[in-house]
Amino acid sequence: MRSAEPAVDTMTFKPYWDWTLDAHNIEASPLFDGSDSSMSGNGVAVPHGEYRKTFSFPGRPTIVNIYPAGTGGGCVITGPFANTTVPFGPVSLGANDGLVNNPHNLDYKPHCLRRDLAPKTAEQALAADKVRALLGAPNITVFNLILDVGIAPGVTGPHAAGHQAVGGDMGDFFSSPADPMFHLHHAQVDRLWTQWQQLDLKTRQYALSGTGTAFNYPPSPIFQLNDTINLGKLSPNGPRPIRDFMSTVQGPFCYEYA
Repeated sequence: MRSAEPAVDTMTFKPYWDWTLDAHNIEASPLFDGSDSSMSGNGVAVPHGEYRKTFSFPGRPTIVNIYPAGTGGGCVITGPFANTTVPFGPVSLGANDGLVNNPHNLDYKPHCLRRDLAPKTAEQALAADKVRALLGAPNITVFNLILDVGIAPGVTGPHAAGHQAVGGDMGDFFSSPADPMFHLHHAQVDRLWTQWQQLDLKTRQYALSGTGTAFNYPPSPIFQLNDTINLGKLSPNGPRPIRDFMSTVQGPFCYEYA
């Protein structure tokens, strides 16, 4: 894998989480068994109920997602990331008020890394039939809908459900990147998007859908290929156009998924 600047060329490996291998028994996955070679284990078991995530924006229907309670909920105390400190949050973890513009949401509030492995969520949303449906999407708009909204009533798509299947901080819209599993999960999203592109590269290579704001709130223009992304220190020469990031083997990138 190469950085966003061609002058920086390193050979690295980016692991991904193949959801289908763990969908039917996430607690038995070697990723979560708490061994030295794992991504650490589940959180300590803490009695709790289901999670309700409410997304409410002015002028739009309120969306309520209900996720079954997992089998953990407390601090991660096994494996390489045991006793990891998360610097802020929870912001929306288990909250009923959705994404609130609260200036204190991102205040420094250190706490232990938490997980709440959810076998039912994993089995419902991460199995092979959901991946087949994703790869069968006829266009990028449908691909994104299947990825996040899902194909079955009451079951969100594998991207959103993957966050909730790991649970805890991974289930928080804002602080999820603090869990190292975030990066394996999103590498799988990138991998499946890449596979979907390759099924019809001529029409899908530069297919875009959506605006520049999450859930289009506040409303913003439709993204175009020449709009730019600011990657900060990863791109010291400044923002790059979106078209530069539409391939894993062209432009600034050079990597393939095995």
